[in-house]
Amino acid sequence: MIRELKISELSILDNGILQKDTVLQEFKVNPFSHYIVYIDNNHKVIGYLYYSDIYNRIEINQFEIDFIHRNCGIGKKMLKFLTDSVDKSITLEVNVNNKSAIHLYKKFGFVKVAVRKGYYNGVDGILMERSEKMNDIYILGIESSCDETSVSIVKNGTEEISTIISSQIDIHKNYGGVVPEIASREHVKNITFVIEECLESANMKMEDMDAIAVTYGPGLIGSLLIGLEASKTLAYLYQKPLIPVHHIAGHIYANSLEKEMEFPLIALVVSGGHTELIKMGNHFQFEKLGGTLDDAVGECYDKVARVIGLEYPGGPKIDKLASMGKVTYSLPVPLKDNSYNFSFSGLKSAVINLNHKLKQRGEEIRKEDLAASFQNAAVNSLVSKTKKALEDYHVNRLIVAGGVAANKVLREAISQMCEEINVELTIPELKYCTDNGTMIAAAGYYAYRLGRRADLYLNSKSSDTLK
Repeated sequence: MIRELKISELSILDNGILQKDTVLQEFKVNPFSHYIVYIDNNHKVIGYLYYSDIYNRIEINQFEIDFIHRNCGIGKKMLKFLTDSVDKSITLEVNVNNKSAIHLYKKFGFVKVAVRKGYYNGVDGILMERSEKMNDIYILGIESSCDETSVSIVKNGTEEISTIISSQIDIHKNYGGVVPEIASREHVKNITFVIEECLESANMKMEDMDAIAVTYGPGLIGSLLIGLEASKTLAYLYQKPLIPVHHIAGHIYANSLEKEMEFPLIALVVSGGHTELIKMGNHFQFEKLGGTLDDAVGECYDKVARVIGLEYPGGPKIDKLASMGKVTYSLPVPLKDNSYNFSFSGLKSAVINLNHKLKQRGEEIRKEDLAASFQNAAVNSLVSKTKKALEDYHVNRLIVAGGVAANKVLREAISQMCEEINVELTIPELKYCTDNGTMIAAAGYYAYRLGRRADLYLNSKSSDTLK
């Protein structure tokens, strides 16, 4: 006989194999935990399936049949009992070497969604999910890592429902860059209104959300805290899962809004604070191949723009000015070596020195040509390092992420390089390149499916390793 186990039955049943279960005590106190048991004619438990019913999905934690009763179809019957009785997504982990179990799960519609390295005492585990009955998943994403207050609702990780962004550019350009204290105050003023406007625009309520994803770092501590505290408050009030999202993971997963991400791939992350090459073997499996040793490329753009006399933010203005100029000034392509690292401080210094020298000589500074020459050297470095990584690791998929991914010359150069070496390229729409809640919600969906959760003690981090 198969049925759900009741706590009152623990004293009257012969628990059999269940007596070995170390989580039996949790069953007594955790209202989210459940046991499906197979009981023989002697009222002895010879098989059990322990699972947690968390929000809108089921997690199978343990599934075991008494040794002498295996291969008798009991496991199949128990799994059918569960799948017939719930209308939710079901996830589980299985040892990569357990071929019979994997075969059984596939029969019930489970598919592989990720690999967890060394999950079983050094042996890989496969994360599988049965989602044929799964309802659409709506993630509310909140991004406040710098000077943009943004909230978005994304469906199933790929479909943007609503996005609201409150920008502070007009405030910070008066100072030539972001002032952290001012940014924090503006987030405090805007966060509630942005959340409300996002929900109203989607004609949805917080009760319709399946989870809340939030940027916890890296970024400006004060700015991060505003979005984080708002997210934790919502998670507590509406009893929603809280999903922690690394800011760079958000930029990477903005590409999932363009097309489904396939693996393995290499991601070139280019923004105001980051320049990195990252290899991904699956969802949320990040291997950093190299990064900037000093200035990030976006930071370098802003500093060069200031030298030329352009207002903040300098990146888009350099790109526009360069389109009107020619590469006439000799500037070094930085860090031409065999590594996957970048360095832009030398290029920045070369522009500063050249600008100073021309002024000292009283020569005309052709700003559009200087912008074009600088951009040519910077893009050359990005493209050549990325090409090397693709070829060295024999990967034929590339995604580009971050604010500098909006740069026209970079997009053209990367596209040409990928065509030459037959690599599939994905770059987000321009609106998804800069900081936005949409990318956080998209990343949050995949983190949600992988079971990533945070408690209300989650704190912000100004710097953090992508993992």
